[in-house]
Amino acid sequence: MPERVEARVAPIVVVKTNVAARSAVVEGSDPSLFSRYFVFGWQSISFDNPRSKLILLGLSVVGIAGVCVMVKRGTIAFPDWRRHLESPPNVQKPKLAELGRCKFGYQDVYDVESVVTGFGSYDWEQTHAPATQTAVAIDSVIKAGAVSTGKQTMDDFGLSMFGRNWRDGPAENPVAPKHFSGGAASGSGVAVASNAVDFALAIDSIGGVRIPAAFCGIFGYRASHGVISTAGVTAVAPSLDVVGVFSRDPYVLHQVVKVLLKQPELEWGSPAEVLIADDCFGLSTISSVRTADLLARAVSDTIGRSLIHHVNLGTHIASNVPTLRNFLMEEERLLQQDTSRYSTYDGLRDAMILILREEFKEKHRKWFEDVNPELAPDVDVRVKFAMAPHLDGLHRLALKVKDETRAAMNELLLTDTLLVIPSTPSLPPSKAARGKELEFFESRALSILSIASMSGCCQVTVPIGDVRGIPISVSLMARCGGDLFLLDSLIKLNPKLQLEVDILKQKRSSMRDEHTSVRNSVLWEVSLPRRTSTRRPTKYQ
Repeated sequence: MPERVEARVAPIVVVKTNVAARSAVVEGSDPSLFSRYFVFGWQSISFDNPRSKLILLGLSVVGIAGVCVMVKRGTIAFPDWRRHLESPPNVQKPKLAELGRCKFGYQDVYDVESVVTGFGSYDWEQTHAPATQTAVAIDSVIKAGAVSTGKQTMDDFGLSMFGRNWRDGPAENPVAPKHFSGGAASGSGVAVASNAVDFALAIDSIGGVRIPAAFCGIFGYRASHGVISTAGVTAVAPSLDVVGVFSRDPYVLHQVVKVLLKQPELEWGSPAEVLIADDCFGLSTISSVRTADLLARAVSDTIGRSLIHHVNLGTHIASNVPTLRNFLMEEERLLQQDTSRYSTYDGLRDAMILILREEFKEKHRKWFEDVNPELAPDVDVRVKFAMAPHLDGLHRLALKVKDETRAAMNELLLTDTLLVIPSTPSLPPSKAARGKELEFFESRALSILSIASMSGCCQVTVPIGDVRGIPISVSLMARCGGDLFLLDSLIKLNPKLQLEVDILKQKRSSMRDEHTSVRNSVLWEVSLPRRTSTRRPTKYQ
């Protein structure tokens, strides 16, 4: 398809010349419009003089001929010429605030000077002094022009997945009120989804941003581990904790992350490869017609179908993380837990939970022993599990699994590859769900969430419509440190992706079943090739 060219018609302007001052005043225009054009003063030519008319005609003919010769020789490149017109070297454009007029809130783990950080707990709030400094992330966005609306509630101590707080009750999902809003950054996700703020800062350890984003139908970004400062943030598990951002608008999200990264902006090209983790989508009950298929069509139409390849991510991780097998064997021996049927992702999940448990205990054990706070039943179980006797050997193995997983994922993704995985294993659970049903969802969700948490890779949850009014989403991942590449790719792909969502909505009335079998997926009909790129070893296929 030929490139679409957008034609812009400039308004009619009146130019008054002042020979003495050699200046021009443009009426009916603003400075930004004016900066796109050159204005000349014809101070020495009188149009009443026939000789002047001949001079002007001669100059015009010579000028046009000269331009034609230069174009023919390749001396003038019109795109470059236009760019210089738009940004004359001597014109200083006004520098606007990067996040000007954006309202934001923040999860109750961020310190703000003279305010007590509550960590989702009334007892914590009553036993801690006000912060003496503001968290680096909050300070950065405020300096960029954003306006704070204050703190937002969260699940107790960041240890729940469903958006429930013992004191404040469950946060209501504004998009699907009969379903959970997701946690641990429940209040932040709800505030963005309900249009109360433009974006929200939160923290993601094992899914605290990604789950609320998926449940509430908004964008949710988890940073690469260590690339954005967590100074001034109450830790859950330092080796897993990263800054996260919610937004309804991918452009706002992109701008916020640029501010937080504090890195020189690079111009990334399009992804060199897009990998679809088939085995991960096999863990989800949401048809790939509604997730991976939509994204594949968006990629195909935006950057090319030949860049899409299938991978079995679990096989890649299993073959490149040798310590995982040792971890599972030791887990079975020490905890008397049958791991014989565990998948690779189950092993990553258990290693992640063990790291969370040990680091949470190291950070907060003394406070829990001194205060003995009142806890919600599900949080009480998690805290008691975290405070149980130390398992040094198993913890060391879990940390080694994490290091090997990061190396394996970075080797797979390089600097310019996107990975597509499901955001959740199913639709958000109903508020009526109890016990085993919630445990089953949480176990499967943590298996998927562990991929980014254990590798330190960046991930963004992308909303892609709904099923019967319940939000669904898909996730994009890039290597650790590839945050701007990830969000630049999102900006490129999202318009076409949302167009595909709209097209699918129009077809809904004729679809007999929203959950069409994966065999009907366009991904399988067109028989996209499995990965055969010469850029990486064939063992990744």
